Amino acid sequence: MTNSKEPLIFGKHEPNTLNQFHDVLSRAEKGALMADGHLGYVMPIGGVAAYENKVSAIGVGFDIACGNMAVKLNMKRPDLNVSETLDMICDRISFGIGQKNPDAPRDHPLFDEPAWEAYPDEEREKLRKLGRDQLGTVGSGNHYVDIFSDEENYIWIGVHFGSRGLGHKTASGFINLSQNMEWGGRVKENEVLMDISTPLGNAYFSAMKLTGRYAYAGREWVCRTLASELGAEILDEVHNHHNYAWEEEHDGRKLIVVRKGATPAFPCQRGFVGGSMGDDSVILEGIDSELSKRALYSTVHGAGRVMSRTKAAGRWRGRGKNRRQIKKGMITREMMNDWLRKKGVELRGGGTDESPHVYRRLKDVLAEHGDTIRILHTLKPLGVAMAGEDEFDPYRD
Repeated sequence: MTNSKEPLIFGKHEPNTLNQFHDVLSRAEKGALMADGHLGYVMPIGGVAAYENKVSAIGVGFDIACGNMAVKLNMKRPDLNVSETLDMICDRISFGIGQKNPDAPRDHPLFDEPAWEAYPDEEREKLRKLGRDQLGTVGSGNHYVDIFSDEENYIWIGVHFGSRGLGHKTASGFINLSQNMEWGGRVKENEVLMDISTPLGNAYFSAMKLTGRYAYAGREWVCRTLASELGAEILDEVHNHHNYAWEEEHDGRKLIVVRKGATPAFPCQRGFVGGSMGDDSVILEGIDSELSKRALYSTVHGAGRVMSRTKAAGRWRGRGKNRRQIKKGMITREMMNDWLRKKGVELRGGGTDESPHVYRRLKDVLAEHGDTIRILHTLKPLGVAMAGEDEFDPYRD
């Protein structure tokens, strides 16, 4: 009989990733590591951990409710000019830290929700203003807006980003409080499990859910705005978080399941999983199997890094015209552009730290998950819009 605490590990991982996972598991009831896993802060990216009435703020991570959304449009590939569409995206959507789009939903009803009471009195209005100022912004790092075509040549828009500065400050603030530190102090990246029946744990869980609704609102606004700009109707949509904690039942037990860089995949539940800027993405769904149950009905959230940002892009100083490389990386702009040219993908922004070379191949990662998922659509990338490599954004990913 399988030990209920025996971890399920998909794929192969570096020793430091496995060490991180086993450390987290020593405090959890159940756990699993997805095939796209790699080193994170305390908990590895791709890690899943279940707790009894407790939640891990560092497990959820700093980009609370980071996730993916994909929408299928009632237009097909011959009707789309990729270059013009990418220009439109860069004009209409804010990347990096600023919000240049004046019609972003700053008056969204979520800003009037009672859940804001979860924040300390002296921080509440500052955080609400930060949220208003960044709602609908994509950010930088590995966050993107993609244009795809599927097997029937239908166009899809896909986005990947989270709760921006609101989520980052929520995470760091509650991690501090859990260690008896002041809200705005320097964060120590330690795991302290918070009981959700206590005032502190309940406040974090409430704030986490609020930032989840915030992230959903931002991704929905971007997708619907772009569909409208293209004069298209949305035929279908798939939307999911992958840095979040859910109240779920597993093996007859009520648990808090933290997925950090892992997508929920219950039977018939669909998810959008992106590859890299030069790789296919997929729409998948979970299927019921013994392996799925052991995985806590979870799957990958992407292809998974195999190279750090610094190793890929080297070290740089300055911004704009003053930006200069002080240490070479392994990936050049020419290498990245050659990959994209062969794949037929047009890029706006992006840096060599996000080149396809630094990621696993998504099809290989998905294959590791066997009979836990079913691929519904394979999405071929046509164009990718990301922040420029020197774009300032303290909430990168």
